[in-house]
Amino acid sequence: MEKTLVVLGALASHDQPRRLADIAQRTGINKTTVHRILQIFIAQGYAVSHGDGTYASGPAILALAGAALTDRDMTTLVRPILENLQRNTSHTVHFAIRSGSSAVYLAKVESQQPYRMASRVGTQIPLHCTAIGKAILAHLPEEEVRAVLAATAPLISNTPATITDPGLLMAELEAVRQRGYAVDDEENEPNVRCVGAVVHDAAGTAVGAVSVAGLTLNLNENDVPLLGPLVVAAAARVSAALGRNV
Repeated sequence: MEKTLVVLGALASHDQPRRLADIAQRTGINKTTVHRILQIFIAQGYAVSHGDGTYASGPAILALAGAALTDRDMTTLVRPILENLQRNTSHTVHFAIRSGSSAVYLAKVESQQPYRMASRVGTQIPLHCTAIGKAILAHLPEEEVRAVLAATAPLISNTPATITDPGLLMAELEAVRQRGYAVDDEENEPNVRCVGAVVHDAAGTAVGAVSVAGLTLNLNENDVPLLGPLVVAAAARVSAALGRNV
């Protein structure tokens, strides 16, 4: 049990995904035992294995973290920022962090609109077709982005607007970097548009993102350039709350 918890702690750290040998060296546990523990974690969703042979924490860890943070830390550190963004935009606001080749919602502030977004805290979302995901990918090293895309190939098409060609997606990520925020224009769900901006941790690593989301009827294309700077500013404040010197 002690070795299992040590490996879990290594996965839950803020470092980049690491190889089996790195985890063994960091934990002082032999590679055979680490590999066996990792396979159990992967089966239960506590770890993910990338196509390049590296491992990272899985959505189950993030779901547990979300439940814990929502109770206290998230209210103290992040929720006031998200609530302020919701008041300024009138749209539903999300905060999610990356977990390998996906992201997990850690907080949500509903809009006052009569409809409700189907999203829930703890829900796992793809990176390639969400505003949150593209905001994260756009600020990762290119080799890491390509590893994520390779691990999730072929990219799933959730709607006719989903970008599934890796080359086109890489071009889209460059556009995200240029304008400072990402847009999901009905790429993950029909009739839903989102604007997202990256969140960095204290080390400057892109660990998550903040987004505003609404039905295309209420969040139209002309709203996007107005919402973008507001989301970017909120994401910067979340980064600062997490210890980032911005």
